[in-house]
Amino acid sequence: ARRLAALSMTGLLDTPAEQVFDRLTWLATHATECPMALLTLLSAQRQWFKSRIGMHERETPRAQAFCNHTIMQEKLFVVEDAHDDPRFADNPLVTGTPHIRFYAGFPLRDANGLALGALCVLDSEPRRLRERELRALRELAAIASDEVRRRG
Repeated sequence: ARRLAALSMTGLLDTPAEQVFDRLTWLATHATECPMALLTLLSAQRQWFKSRIGMHERETPRAQAFCNHTIMQEKLFVVEDAHDDPRFADNPLVTGTPHIRFYAGFPLRDANGLALGALCVLDSEPRRLRERELRALRELAAIASDEVRRRG
């Protein structure tokens, strides 16, 4: 309940795209060479994309969200091959479009440390990020968290 109240306080959910967030997802795709990047916000029932690259949908049900696992972590959450992971092998985002095989994301935190969403990169092929790519994604997520805190 506290996390959902904090998300509401940001006023970000269901708002138009913003250049500051679009720049971060663009940088995430280039820093990691992943074809997809998302800046997500998780409400009670859905995962909504404040910014997206390589993904046509604006949201997914929260039950399908890889980022649902990310917000439960303190730091990085990685799935190197979703086909081999029993948590995701039957997920419609894995078995159908966009055919996610790889996911890496960091939680976006508000000033009280509550995880409101994630900055993540995805690929339709299994992979492993190098240390410099992980650091770049971590730093971009920190910048995104700073921007989210300005809104709350």
